[in-house]
Amino acid sequence: MKRKNSISIFVVMFCFCLNTISAQHQITGVIKDKADNAPVSFSTAALLRPDSSVITGEMTDDEGRFVLRNVAPGEYLLQASFLGYEKEYRSFNVPAESDLGDIFLSESVNALSEVVVTAKRALVVQRLDRLVVNVSGNIITSGLNVNDLLKRLPGLVVDRNGEIKLNGRPATVYIDGKPTRLPAEQVAQMLNGMMGDVVDRVELVDNPSSRYEAGMSSAIVNIRLKRDASLGINGTAQAGIGFTENELVTLGGLNLNYRTKKLNIFGNYGYSKNPDYGDLRQERNYGGATPVTYDQNSVIGSSNDYHTLRTGFDWFATSKQTIGFLFNGSINKGDGDIEAKADITQTGTSKIDSMEHANSKMTNKYRSQMYNLNYRLEIADGEELTADADYGRVYSENWQTMRSRYLNPDGSELRSPTEFQYSGPRNIDILSLKMDYVKPISEKSKLEAGFKTGQTVTDNEIVYENLNDGKWEFDDNQSNEFKYTERVSAAYATYSHQFGKFSTMAGLRAEYTSTKGESPTTGNIFKRDYLGWFPSAYLQYQINEKQGLNLSYSRKINRPGYSMLNPFRLYVDPFTYTSGNPDLDPSYNNTVGLRYSLGNYSLNLNYFIENDIFSQDYIQDDANRTMGVVPKNLGKKQGFTLSGFAPIHFAKWYDLQIYSQVSLNMFDTHHSGERFRKDFISAYSSLTHSFTILPTLRANLQMMWMKTGYHGILQLEDIVLMNAQIEQQLFDKRVSLSLSCDDLLSSEVYKGKIDFANINQVIREDHHRRKIMLTVRYNFGSQQVRGARNRSVGIEDEMGRSR
Repeated sequence: MKRKNSISIFVVMFCFCLNTISAQHQITGVIKDKADNAPVSFSTAALLRPDSSVITGEMTDDEGRFVLRNVAPGEYLLQASFLGYEKEYRSFNVPAESDLGDIFLSESVNALSEVVVTAKRALVVQRLDRLVVNVSGNIITSGLNVNDLLKRLPGLVVDRNGEIKLNGRPATVYIDGKPTRLPAEQVAQMLNGMMGDVVDRVELVDNPSSRYEAGMSSAIVNIRLKRDASLGINGTAQAGIGFTENELVTLGGLNLNYRTKKLNIFGNYGYSKNPDYGDLRQERNYGGATPVTYDQNSVIGSSNDYHTLRTGFDWFATSKQTIGFLFNGSINKGDGDIEAKADITQTGTSKIDSMEHANSKMTNKYRSQMYNLNYRLEIADGEELTADADYGRVYSENWQTMRSRYLNPDGSELRSPTEFQYSGPRNIDILSLKMDYVKPISEKSKLEAGFKTGQTVTDNEIVYENLNDGKWEFDDNQSNEFKYTERVSAAYATYSHQFGKFSTMAGLRAEYTSTKGESPTTGNIFKRDYLGWFPSAYLQYQINEKQGLNLSYSRKINRPGYSMLNPFRLYVDPFTYTSGNPDLDPSYNNTVGLRYSLGNYSLNLNYFIENDIFSQDYIQDDANRTMGVVPKNLGKKQGFTLSGFAPIHFAKWYDLQIYSQVSLNMFDTHHSGERFRKDFISAYSSLTHSFTILPTLRANLQMMWMKTGYHGILQLEDIVLMNAQIEQQLFDKRVSLSLSCDDLLSSEVYKGKIDFANINQVIREDHHRRKIMLTVRYNFGSQQVRGARNRSVGIEDEMGRSR
């Protein structure tokens, strides 16, 4: 009897809870500045009872929007507030009023000339289609460039070549909506020149919607800079000095912002000088009538100067219209040399038959400039039109000379030495027009649409010369000129709707591509025209105030970079060369993701499949004893990735962020003319310890473990890394001193092997990544936070692929 009564009581209580939940409502609105209609980012929206007692509150996002969930029917007051503004109150009734629209704040007449914002945002915020990591205020950035900073964020893995992966999948880097892409080495150079102090937050997009370029990879890392800034002038200056195991390291940066009610001028400049010294050992076995083994040791040294500049303005012509200009440029220059020695033995013996010594010197130059003119019109509340006109130009030049000697075991000359040099200037011009339109259909639904058209023209010339009798002679067989033109026209539409606890977004993008490549040197011409359709969809269910489920899908195209299509051959050393491939086809990938979030905790499961993947293929010639690395369409890959993030607050002085991922990878490809099928597990885990020793003294310690498994047919060993930082703030937090150490244990050593087809090779690469930096940062000017705007531009994909 008691059991039946207990069950009855439980059923009644359960039904009551369901009825209560169903009767709760969601209150939304946007907090704006009354003077210029700009959103007031990170202001406070507090829900009060009629007697002014506080019920709950939320901080607005970067667009000034807030959402108060699970509000029961009744009469309420909303209090909108922000430092430096008068508080604003609004009475409303639930459920009669659910969207409060725009709430305007007026500047306080008694406000101090400077107000320092000390509110701390959550480290991680979940959005419908992305994860937002609030870097500013949560992560020590002094002394870090942006490339180093990304290594410290949950879900991001940056490999030795600068390639970035999000939850196990290749990611494209955006900066305020402008992406940069492959090759990863050039993206890493650009990020090396940017100071981490200029980063406000980083948005991690697992499955980009149809609004984004279909040519992006299957994930996006969008870096939002701090230029949203303040009335008056403010900024940050930074300088640092440090050392690696081999040489001195220097960096510097300046971030400036000036704003009036009609004009916002911004800019940041970064400089860094980084040495890169490495030891590379390769043992290669060549078959043939007499199998031989090359035991090659190379010492690589280079010094690289990185300069980046980003500047522009926004003119608020009227309360509804904004005109903006943006310039983004970079200059990179590197000088280096390689000394390679190879002992040649008959396989299985230790007796040296001969030796080959090669000395190389090289210079790499890279300059990029991008100009953007932007117009924004706010037609009505939430309805807006934006237009962009863009021009970009990229220039790069690589020069290398190599002298090779062929010796007997006793060191005497086996045959005459050889010497060659080559230079490879490349120019790329990019033009683009795009337009985007956003229209609220109702209070809970929105339509976005737009189009883009653009053209890219690239001209690459390789001049190859051999030294004969003290004179340089032009080599017709090795020299090459390659011209490539690509036109892409695209249109998209997305529709989002919210009903109850569900939020949905679906979109479709169409892209028509026309390409033409020609080599005047060889007379080869290839053309290709194709139309692609790229859908995306999202479904989110808000279980309660803290829990949510998110299901997403997207289809993308991966186009080869311009240089990958150029069929010229470059020698890394006398035994190794790289070459492009004009027959490369684009690859297509489909990704499905499921995310569960509980507050700031998250668990993600992703599945992807990619067809016609292109990657570097190894071609070993046993007769000539050479190894070629050529990009090819290799086949298909697919996989599952399970990842989780957990920020744990143990005490006021200690926080721990845990991120782990494990992936099942399935490859069905062809390498070296033979089928390569491989299923393997890769994994990554990081522990980030944050210590608040004193209110002005804090420290971070990050430990990482990486299990790569395979990179193509190259099998890599596990790596363990450790980074440490400590920061002291002085003079009312305007001055910061930071001491950091990357690769604390000097353990970033890459070891791998290839044992496939006729290739048998062992590799060990150590670039001596340990770096100790002492950095000072100074914040000056007004600290009243006032949201400016971030915007994307129209030549995102093209500028990225030019690398």
